[in-house]
Amino acid sequence: MTSYPFIEAFFRNVLEKSKGIQGRFHLCPRYGLEINSDQLEEVLKDDVRPDTGRKYPLVLMMPPRSQGRFTAPEGEWEKYRCVLFFLTPTYYTGNNQVKVPNKTTGTSTHTVPQDWHDMKRCAVSFLRVLDKVQIQKDLVQSTFRLGGSQDQERMIDPVSFIGSERISGIRLDFTFSLFVGCELEDYNQEDINSITIPEADPHPEHKL
Repeated sequence: MTSYPFIEAFFRNVLEKSKGIQGRFHLCPRYGLEINSDQLEEVLKDDVRPDTGRKYPLVLMMPPRSQGRFTAPEGEWEKYRCVLFFLTPTYYTGNNQVKVPNKTTGTSTHTVPQDWHDMKRCAVSFLRVLDKVQIQKDLVQSTFRLGGSQDQERMIDPVSFIGSERISGIRLDFTFSLFVGCELEDYNQEDINSITIPEADPHPEHKL
């Protein structure tokens, strides 16, 4: 079954080729709570932990939500909704950052809208590469399909001054589908044949 490990590995491989992100991609396991302004600091400290060099810009992925029927005998496409945050520090360069510094103050000359712009460029490039790869590798027939271009399926929202490191950027909300095979990975036919059906509700009757 193709699922979360594939998504994480695939997106990481794409972002490793990004000149802006350079593979700084992290899956946040706390179901999105990390992105709140009072919690992202702990994510960067506990979950990211860059060993050497730059730690920004980076991409944080929230656990993807999915929906599907999961009962088609020939397999089916499972639809995912994914949220990625493309983030960079605001007003200061931090450790080995590429922003142009103000020589007087030591802070970046970038404005918040410019940070939004740069991170949106990375996000849009990411989507365009996913689209190219799914066609070039013929994934749309067997593995991965990027969602349609309707407004509700690809939304970008600016975010600003998150956490103690004052991170800004964009929130990308988009959809894609993965093919779900028809294999019963946790049961065999003998197991299914041996399942017994209760004759009645086993819960005893009592006064409510």
